[in-house]
Amino acid sequence: MRLHKLEENSDFQVDAMKYRVISCSPPLITAIRSGNDIEEEFNFFELINNSTFMSLNIVIKKSVNEEKKKKHVSVLDTLNKKQRAVVSARFEMIQPILLHERAKQGDLRAETLFLEKFKAYLQKKESVTGITQDTVIKRTAAVFNVSTRTIKRRLAEYRSAETSLPNQGLTALVPKVVKHNYLRKDCKVLEICHPKKPDLILDTVIVRLKDEALSIVKGVIEQEYLALIRPSTKAICDSIEAKCLLNDIIPPSYDTVSKILKRLNPELKERMRNGKSGDEKYTEVQRGFSNKEAKFPLHIVEIDHTQLDIDVIDEKTGYVIGRPYITLGIDVFSRQVWCMEVSFDPPSAEKVRRALMHGLFYKEAKQKYGTHNEWDIYGIPTIIYLDNGPEFKNADVRRMINETLESQVQFRPVKTPRYGGTIERLFGTINSELIHRLAGTRKGSVSELGDYDAEKEAVFTLEDIRELLTIYITDIYHHSVHKGLPIEFPTPATRYYAGLGMTGFPDWIDKEEEEHYRMELLPVLMKPYTRDGVRFSNIIYRAENHKNLIRPREYKYKVKFDSNDVSKLYLQLPSTGEYLTLLSDSSLREELVGMNRFTFNKIMSILKEKGEINSNQVPGTRHVRIGLTHLLQKIQEKIKTRRKAREQAARMRLEMQVTVSQPPKSENAKSDVTLLELFEQFK
Repeated sequence: MRLHKLEENSDFQVDAMKYRVISCSPPLITAIRSGNDIEEEFNFFELINNSTFMSLNIVIKKSVNEEKKKKHVSVLDTLNKKQRAVVSARFEMIQPILLHERAKQGDLRAETLFLEKFKAYLQKKESVTGITQDTVIKRTAAVFNVSTRTIKRRLAEYRSAETSLPNQGLTALVPKVVKHNYLRKDCKVLEICHPKKPDLILDTVIVRLKDEALSIVKGVIEQEYLALIRPSTKAICDSIEAKCLLNDIIPPSYDTVSKILKRLNPELKERMRNGKSGDEKYTEVQRGFSNKEAKFPLHIVEIDHTQLDIDVIDEKTGYVIGRPYITLGIDVFSRQVWCMEVSFDPPSAEKVRRALMHGLFYKEAKQKYGTHNEWDIYGIPTIIYLDNGPEFKNADVRRMINETLESQVQFRPVKTPRYGGTIERLFGTINSELIHRLAGTRKGSVSELGDYDAEKEAVFTLEDIRELLTIYITDIYHHSVHKGLPIEFPTPATRYYAGLGMTGFPDWIDKEEEEHYRMELLPVLMKPYTRDGVRFSNIIYRAENHKNLIRPREYKYKVKFDSNDVSKLYLQLPSTGEYLTLLSDSSLREELVGMNRFTFNKIMSILKEKGEINSNQVPGTRHVRIGLTHLLQKIQEKIKTRRKAREQAARMRLEMQVTVSQPPKSENAKSDVTLLELFEQFK
């Protein structure tokens, strides 16, 4: 990841004028304009977001033309799990050298991360900055049992590629021998699925088998090879040969089958064939949290999920969808909120990705929501502290944190909520000080809610909640006194700027490169491209010129999707790693633009309930509009039902009040209690 930094003696340009930084006093920068000695002050966060700003201390080699820069290319996405693991291992080999180099340049974050991950490289009384790079290389070579020449070669390849395009350093670590000619007609993707869950793809292998033999090889590997009985390669070859001969199919050779088995992910084979012992080998050991104090901003960031105590309606339909989930990350040093992701999707790896992206990039809260202050914390944490949920232990999420962000992952010890106290208190504060005061709140408990009808009173959309949360965090929470902070810096904002005075302003990613990283983190599917196009969630997606993409159904492309917009997909060309945008059918596109997948799935379920479409039918514009109409009808029905129930309850309580309050008739009674009097009592 290529980062930009602004510090003393570095140059920048804004409004076509060149400046040199002479001092940094967060949040201000003092600089001298080229050609005179007049000092000028700039707000750092406003400066780097000025459209005319350009950092001049970093030379970027533009080796591609403007057209190519608009296309997202990811060679790493063309690799299977085994090949990707090789890249990760090579990066781990050179990471201590990269961190040591940055630490020698005064990067406190790099020095801290080196001590966290590679402290064993240091001998007694040695410091990170006190040893030479050659020493680090020699000790790394000893740890990985390779030659220093190998490490230097990997390091040179990484540095050379990193100077061209963002994140290309990892691409340079891809082994040359794994490059395949994906466009060959006899080249197919063999998907290995779970024996008991056919829809769960465990691994993919590129093979050159005939279609008739492909399904037999797939079935034998899934049902026989990935079994606790652990049959030999010879037994698997015999089984495949027997099944092929029974179906008059020419069986693949022993060498072909053997190579396919060897190319399967080692972790997959260990877990499926060795059972519990295989799981123990690959499941990360929980060693507990060191409970160290954060030393500077973004040293430690805690991330977790919860469900907000409020009912939210859909923006287009007004339908009460339910309670959204929120993912928050808090900077332990300053208590500033580093990231936020709000959606109806339950906790998942995708939510973690979106939250990390929100924390990494500049948030532009003032421009988007008109806040008084900027949400000015962003950048890369040294340690990202996570819960033990499966969404956090997802391999892609860990790889992104370790390699793309070059941070360290730590997990909360099992069944020890006290170790997540900082983030848990943040959730409680947001609910009590904001959410519980909004229409549609469900409060903290049923007893606290009382007779309040949260669903009936819900008026806020998901985007409304995002806006209100952004305003609360930016203008209130960051500037409120926190008991856990030092007396001299009692608010998150003052503590954050005090910390920046020690470490300098955070590095940032250029705006032109943000889209690259967003695309890198979208979830991936494997889909065929037929004459109709790509079908996903009962929607057909096509490219403008798609004839060259049409392949047999057995051949599947890598496809990425954004859950916040169901109108498009992104298909990767295996030969180049470039992503093409696929748009939904033109008759349906207008209805789908900007619609999130959660709402779309709600509409589809209603259409199926009403019998408007079957489970395999592709909906058209008419169907979507019918679905929206049905949603509105449901809303009206619920309102009508609730109104009748309330009226009936009121009548019952009123009649009971009449029976209890009316005294028996007697000669001394002047008159019966009137209904109006009882109604006034009831009120």
